[in-house]
Amino acid sequence: MLLFPPAFVLVLLGVWAAVEAAVPEITDTDYFVRLRVVKATAADHPDRPLGVVIGSSRVLHGFQPEQMPDEPGGPVWVSAAHMGAGPSLTRLILHNLLRDGVRPAAVVIELMPTFFTRENEGFVCAHFALADMPLVHAYSDAPFGYEYHFLRHRFKRIGDLARADDPFAGQEVPLPRGGRSSILNDLSPEDRARYMASAMAANGAVKKMAVRPAADRAFRDTLREAAEHGIPVVLLRMPEGPVFRSWYDPDGLRAFDEYVARTAGEFGTPVIDARFWLDDENDFYDSHHLLKGGGAKFTARFARELSAALAGR
Repeated sequence: MLLFPPAFVLVLLGVWAAVEAAVPEITDTDYFVRLRVVKATAADHPDRPLGVVIGSSRVLHGFQPEQMPDEPGGPVWVSAAHMGAGPSLTRLILHNLLRDGVRPAAVVIELMPTFFTRENEGFVCAHFALADMPLVHAYSDAPFGYEYHFLRHRFKRIGDLARADDPFAGQEVPLPRGGRSSILNDLSPEDRARYMASAMAANGAVKKMAVRPAADRAFRDTLREAAEHGIPVVLLRMPEGPVFRSWYDPDGLRAFDEYVARTAGEFGTPVIDARFWLDDENDFYDSHHLLKGGGAKFTARFARELSAALAGR
């Protein structure tokens, strides 16, 4: 009886490892959906450099790569945005894109302050495989934190193994360059109030704004790996509405701004600060995720600023 729990854990991990090895898409289907888009775009434009934008749901909703102008000889931009992508998940996404044969000519990495202050380790663990553990282990806030959440997730989600037959079932199909196919264009006052309440609850950590050591390690390792592969990086701070910006502690925000500037300076990485580009709350549905019209405004200016940032490196 005493041997049963550890034996069960070992068997469970063995089953997950075997399934993930045979069907890697079962673990983070969102990533593999984006990987398909990135590879298809590169194959469709073999004579053009590839640009990849990595970020959270802010980028997923706000960046419209299909609207990026085609500059002769310039990069073809695609979105590899991922729901909930903070420093740890961004680290994993870039690493896995390189592992899976993607060779971007440039990468944009979004910095979302909330995730530097607090990252949901349980959520992150739902998006990496057992084989990824050696990479992500160092980015947990507590010793063996990811190992704990990984085991907990795999135990609670045993039923997900049934998805191995068709891991892409039910997944939203993105637009050809990774833009989201379903973006809110308008919403009722009641829905807006509900989204705003949810945003406030999820981003309460912005009051503290202390950068976690684990987040700093993940961020720096991401920049370091890009540099090792000769990939220019541009950092991006997405638009935020006046209400969202009012939630920050001024001193904490000032410290975070200094952290970003200092780290970007160390790596010679330009920063596109789009936080103040859209001051109309009607461009957002919760003061930090963009509606379709707001996303079009952001993308148009982002294209100009990005071209200038890369030319100035």
